[in-house]
Amino acid sequence: MSEPTGPVTYSRRWSFRRHKPIEPMSAQQAAARDAAGEFYTVALRDPSGAAAPDAVIEIAWGNNHVGVWFFDEYGRQPLRYSFRRSNDHLFLHGITQWDYPDESAATLSGATRVDKFQFGEDGVAQRLNSNDATRETTKEDRSGVNVSTHWESFPRFGEWASLARWKRGTSVS
Repeated sequence: MSEPTGPVTYSRRWSFRRHKPIEPMSAQQAAARDAAGEFYTVALRDPSGAAAPDAVIEIAWGNNHVGVWFFDEYGRQPLRYSFRRSNDHLFLHGITQWDYPDESAATLSGATRVDKFQFGEDGVAQRLNSNDATRETTKEDRSGVNVSTHWESFPRFGEWASLARWKRGTSVS
């Protein structure tokens, strides 16, 4: 997967099924929502014209939350980062990864394995793995996890590149 580039689309919400903005808005309208702490989305599209954007960022400053969804070449969501605002920074507290059985277009419900990671600022972490093929769910708790790379500078409006980094220095295995 490449890092997101290209045009930016703002909207009240994003339709993950149709890969389209719901109630599109101008950058000025989105900036006003940003300043007011209201929910809005940012879609970063690859200039190749792919059906799905490279990433969709869900901004909810009023809830101290940012969610970043990434897409593969088939329009599926294989990765989501969840950030929580902590003072003047963001902390990556959740990572969800979906694995799909083949290369056909599918939705999140087509995933055969889901890994969810939750991180605390104190280095306490939890991994929850659901595997449809084996019909098993496992849970693992850890302490002493190095979360120093989970911190992100709080972005000013329009500075989306750092949030939309697919590859991060996080340790999740």
